[in-house]
Amino acid sequence: MEFAIPISHFDPVNVKWGQPKSYPFRRTIPFEYDDNTIKSNNLIVSLHPLRVTEIDLEKNQLILEEYKKIQYLSKLEKFQELVTSELVNNSKKWTDSSKLPYSIQSPLQPWLKSKKLILYLSAEPSSLTFFTEDGPTVFSDTQVKPGDIIRAVIKIHGLSLQMSEDDVWTGKSRIQHNILQLYKVSTTLA
Repeated sequence: MEFAIPISHFDPVNVKWGQPKSYPFRRTIPFEYDDNTIKSNNLIVSLHPLRVTEIDLEKNQLILEEYKKIQYLSKLEKFQELVTSELVNNSKKWTDSSKLPYSIQSPLQPWLKSKKLILYLSAEPSSLTFFTEDGPTVFSDTQVKPGDIIRAVIKIHGLSLQMSEDDVWTGKSRIQHNILQLYKVSTTLA
């Protein structure tokens, strides 16, 4: 069983960085979480209810925003800023220093833009665990519509650096994550 940290208790400064792991065309620096009461080798966060603004099945994106005055997404924004800072400070160490791109203009693909959280669905969105008040069902754009309120549980694996065929960092990276579960809280708000 894996433990999910409620976003209300998540503190970005408690995210710890593991050692880089190499894979074909990417290098991943895994995340861990340690706040002196919880120590986990995985970073799993249970988000508060968010409004669906868009579902893009061509890009496999689910775009969410806060609909109440509670500002928990600001924690993910701070986390994104910390990841960017660590990336700038440690990119040479993580990429074997001699293998850097000529220029790094925007090294981290943001997952939070204009107060909207962009989550990536798996390559097979229909395999996503999705719950409604009627029980488990198959995720689809007929089950979830813009305006619906959902809750997501996400696993944040680490920072993924995109590498070239020659194992040179391309200068691009993203916060590697996947959605473990989605819960439909309510249908479209008026």
